[in-house]
Amino acid sequence: MIIPDLDSQVDVHEQAIDQRIQALPAGLAEDLHRWVRVLRGQGRRPHPARSFETIRKNLGYAYPVLQQWGSEHDSLREITPQHIESALSGLTGHQARGRLTALRSLFRALKQERLIFGDPIRGFALAAVVRLPTAIPTDRLRGLIDRASGPFAKLVVALVAVHGLGTREVAELRLADLDLAGGKLVVRRAGGRHIVHLDEITHRLTVAWLRERHRRWPATANPHLLVSQQTAHMDTKPPISRPVINGVFRPLSVGPAALRQDRILDEARYTADPVHLMRVFGISVTTAMNYIHAAHPERRSTLPR
Repeated sequence: MIIPDLDSQVDVHEQAIDQRIQALPAGLAEDLHRWVRVLRGQGRRPHPARSFETIRKNLGYAYPVLQQWGSEHDSLREITPQHIESALSGLTGHQARGRLTALRSLFRALKQERLIFGDPIRGFALAAVVRLPTAIPTDRLRGLIDRASGPFAKLVVALVAVHGLGTREVAELRLADLDLAGGKLVVRRAGGRHIVHLDEITHRLTVAWLRERHRRWPATANPHLLVSQQTAHMDTKPPISRPVINGVFRPLSVGPAALRQDRILDEARYTADPVHLMRVFGISVTTAMNYIHAAHPERRSTLPR
């Protein structure tokens, strides 16, 4: 059996880096080889070495603009802040962040090695990327409760889909906080208590679950509304776990977080009041504004700040 000499093997990522750099004009290629040496800890100042895989990824983000610069410039010393601005324009999300990070690393390395005098990317920053909520397609929402298996699962789906409760809130609901006669359920939150007014469907599902709960565990001392085969008999009387709740949604092909997001977004379509969303769903003002912006994009400039 022949054991390969690992030290003599060329890293596939290193090989790919060399091939891409060699395809660029000589002036830029020389600058980029120096950048790679710096990232590998071989520059003027000692640095922890980056893996060739990481360097290859960074080069990939910057490569399209490096090709463009190579057709117009002999060296990266000619690059100005205007070139950087143009290189970042039109990009969003991880592509924008990836290119900014790669170019920042490149020019910092060249400045450290005294190959450039000024850093053209200094002071550049991307605005924080805010992911606005998006609605779940209607066909995926139809029949979710009907498709849920058993009284436990049906009630969990209703609490998330109809009332927008989070998985932790669902797990920590207390039996003592349920007022069936009044059609109310108290949700305990860090900022206080929120009252959920049970609609007809959720009320009916709650009654069905209570019957099932009493039938299966009539002597349980667990104070939580929702219990499982394990928690019903545990001396510590814990709430059900999040994996148990998540398991309810797995056959439905939609997660509880996405379902709750859709419910909040639906509410936001009927109101531009962030305080209302904060009160009903227990979310922060920033999150509430994100939902309102998503629901009313045409009113973004006129919404309260």
